[in-house]
Amino acid sequence: MVSEQASVRNRRPDLKLLGLAAALVALLAAVTVAWTFRHYLMSPEDLYREAQSAPPGRAALLYARLGEVLPEIEEYARLWAAQAAMPDIEALRTLRAVVAFRPQSPAAYEAHMATARYYASIEAPTAEDEYRAALRLHDTVAVHIELARHLEEQGDSEGAYTEYLEILGEQPDAFAGMRRTGRNPLDVAEDLNAAFYYSDAHETLRGIDDTAALPLRAKALSGLGRYEEAGEAYQAWLEQMPDDASATFGLAGVLVRLGRPDEALDLYLTIDTPDSSLAQAELWEEEDPEQALALYLDSPYPVAWWSATTMLEAQGRLTETLPVYARVAEADTYLADDAAYRLSVLSLRVGDEEAQAKALLDGPGFNWLALRAADDELSLATAPPLTTAGGEILHKAEALELIGREDLAYMELLLAAQARGTPEVDLAMAEALLSKGYVVDAQAIGEQYVEHRPRAPLAFWELSYPRAYSATVESAAAEFDVDPLLIWSLMRAESRYDPEAFGYAGERGLMQVMPSTRVWVAEQLGEEIGPGDAFAPEANIRMAAWLLRFLLDYYDGDVELAIAAYNGGAGSVDAWLADPLVSDRDDFLRWIGFGSTREYLERVSLYYLIYQQLYGGSSSTE
Repeated sequence: MVSEQASVRNRRPDLKLLGLAAALVALLAAVTVAWTFRHYLMSPEDLYREAQSAPPGRAALLYARLGEVLPEIEEYARLWAAQAAMPDIEALRTLRAVVAFRPQSPAAYEAHMATARYYASIEAPTAEDEYRAALRLHDTVAVHIELARHLEEQGDSEGAYTEYLEILGEQPDAFAGMRRTGRNPLDVAEDLNAAFYYSDAHETLRGIDDTAALPLRAKALSGLGRYEEAGEAYQAWLEQMPDDASATFGLAGVLVRLGRPDEALDLYLTIDTPDSSLAQAELWEEEDPEQALALYLDSPYPVAWWSATTMLEAQGRLTETLPVYARVAEADTYLADDAAYRLSVLSLRVGDEEAQAKALLDGPGFNWLALRAADDELSLATAPPLTTAGGEILHKAEALELIGREDLAYMELLLAAQARGTPEVDLAMAEALLSKGYVVDAQAIGEQYVEHRPRAPLAFWELSYPRAYSATVESAAAEFDVDPLLIWSLMRAESRYDPEAFGYAGERGLMQVMPSTRVWVAEQLGEEIGPGDAFAPEANIRMAAWLLRFLLDYYDGDVELAIAAYNGGAGSVDAWLADPLVSDRDDFLRWIGFGSTREYLERVSLYYLIYQQLYGGSSSTE
């Protein structure tokens, strides 16, 4: 009996094992369900990241969920799902729908690029249209390169050449692309000369003996400062075409550079052109001043009339200069305000009230010389504050940043401002760009608004004249006891707040410090220059602040002389101050030897006044 009961017990199922099995099955089912629907538990960033590498079906699911979680960027979710599904025909339709939904958006740009690449892959001619549509929305070097290579592959060398020429100087591959796709080396060299790429132009002409290459080679050599060789090229050109006025004029210019003015003058006399007359006048100044003066006054060029006033003033013939200055002041030239100001100064000195009336520079306004002439203070024309707008775009940008697409967030703000919908939207986008460190773009939006309106809200003025890199500027200004507002004024003139700005003479960075200056300042500070210091905001601003302090001390705190020396060099400023014709500051402004330095001083001085007006002489960041 006992054994039978034991046998029955052995045949019964083990309830514990059954329970464990059921639990395992339930767990497996839960895991399966969780895995299948795990995207419901994922963060937006994780959804986007996984979707980027997922197969099309899974990517579509993830992007759909992303659109649910972040409805602000639902159009991007559809865009990315379509990109993953390409070349599916429905995906192509979706890309077109994205463009139609918001044609001026970054999503439309991305859709155009995806469509362009698809059409390029099947060698469809419409690829070019899509590339150009993308460029109209966001013009970048990368897209020009991609379009150029596509056109090159399609055998459209002329179109590819145009694209390479467009980005010459911005992309190392551009020059090589031009040489591959140009009709012939002569055309390429001509375009390179026109763009001042003389070294590349000369290299392009290497080994070419065609007569047509002579003018191009001569110009390239002259541009490179290789005047002896340039003279030989011009001579060879004239041997082939003895009556060519351009060859004669070019050779004469080279002879001047080589210190042979008499030979140059003989050549200029054979050419009856305004340019030749101007060149003759410059050569006649010492030998026959009256002949030079007559040529200057007879020239159609305002710069020649300005040279005439230089000669007349040097001879003490102040009264005779007045009508000539008036003539320059009425012309369409960068010298007009300088001439009007000088007319004002001299008419007072000689007591000519009629000339003084003509000297008004449109009254005190947005012009440093006009303010100086009227002895008036700057008064910014402001308008009432604007209400905020563009919230939808700001929310899109925030959502894009949340998933790590700062590039598209930036484009949302930029393209919304470029659309020029309303000032309220422009302001909101510019302020958002500035808050994210896009100083150059924000400043450009503010400047464009201010330039085209007589009155602007204060916020636009502050965007146009920002206190960029405030912590760095404040620190350097405090270290060397320089007004930070002066640093920002120089920065605006030097680089428009672009830390990657560079000039052909070697100027680099926000404050465009020259290589030799960087070395000298580093020596004075007892510091070494690092490889990236030329463009690093901290190092660049600090060097400029030290240099400003040095120049201010050198000129006993005279800000105007320090500004002029920052641009033209202290040696040049000293020479101009020592000129016998300079008796006061007004004379100094007239006899600044470099036109670029005179214009620079006027710009920076105006910027400084505006910065002081905007920030009340206080440099602290709000």
